[in-house]
Amino acid sequence: MNLIDRYVTEIGKRLPRKTRADIETEIRSTLEDMLEERAASAGRPADDEMVRELLKEYGAPDKVAATYLPEQYLIGPKLFPIFWLVLKIVGAVLTVLAIIGFGVRYGMSDMGIQALGTQLAKSALEYFGGIITAFGNIVLIFAILERALPKSEYENELTEGWDPAELTKEPEPDDVRIWEPIMAIAFTLLGLLVFNLYPQAIGIGFLSNGQWTFIPALSEAFFRMLPWLNIAWILGIVLQVALLRQGRWTPLTRWFDIGLKIVGIVIAYVLLKGPSILALTAADLTKVSIEASAATTLVILLNQMMTIALVIAVVVGGIEVLRSVYKLLFKPVQLKPIVIK
Repeated sequence: MNLIDRYVTEIGKRLPRKTRADIETEIRSTLEDMLEERAASAGRPADDEMVRELLKEYGAPDKVAATYLPEQYLIGPKLFPIFWLVLKIVGAVLTVLAIIGFGVRYGMSDMGIQALGTQLAKSALEYFGGIITAFGNIVLIFAILERALPKSEYENELTEGWDPAELTKEPEPDDVRIWEPIMAIAFTLLGLLVFNLYPQAIGIGFLSNGQWTFIPALSEAFFRMLPWLNIAWILGIVLQVALLRQGRWTPLTRWFDIGLKIVGIVIAYVLLKGPSILALTAADLTKVSIEASAATTLVILLNQMMTIALVIAVVVGGIEVLRSVYKLLFKPVQLKPIVIK
């Protein structure tokens, strides 16, 4: 085996099996042509020294192989702006919730300065633990999306054929902006992960007599409905993936979306009419240094807020369904202008 063959073989070791043979043939042919031109220019037959100079200039095998490989990254440039936006939203929400939670504990208790420092340290640990968990889950979700989503027409729209005239173009009502389904998929997957794999993250954790104690925030009534929520969320992901593939809304996806909204309304109504989905009691809150009277008031307030949220979900969902059905059934016909020749 001559030096060129050894060189090409080294490059081939770093290439995918299905494209290796074709690339090796291409590189070998290129090198042989370049060597022939150098020998003709030098006016002498090619020798080992000339081959070594040629291969040195052509580049190390790993660098040459890298030019034939796609870029490797966990989250690519197409999804990274959306990933960063989701990360900032989740981080902001967790920060606000942590501040509110600490403020409620402190404002409704009689803890002293020493207890305040201890509670602040515990809250900080909970906060950073939640941030790290959320970051890991979001990275995992977007890494999966990066590899699972089809190479759609959006990729070409982002990289090729862009026309500045599009800045003044009115958006089509049925067009899908790529960030909308991707964010919907990301947050839905995050919800699936949290409620199914990390239910212990939904509640209050504290140290009691040197032992970590956890009080769940959601009741058994909520978790009985969780399988139905999971089905609705998974069907929602299917819808968003379909929108990414098609790039626009169709009557079929519109009706599918209406069906999902109706399912969501039914689930919200069942949760509203059934037992409270909050498991927290006044006795639970007194364990985290909240006075009994304040704990009772807080539990009543939280249940009222949850009831209002479910009522809003039912009412707003119903309005959206009616609007969507009306638009589908009474969509205005776009008349094309008549051109007289």
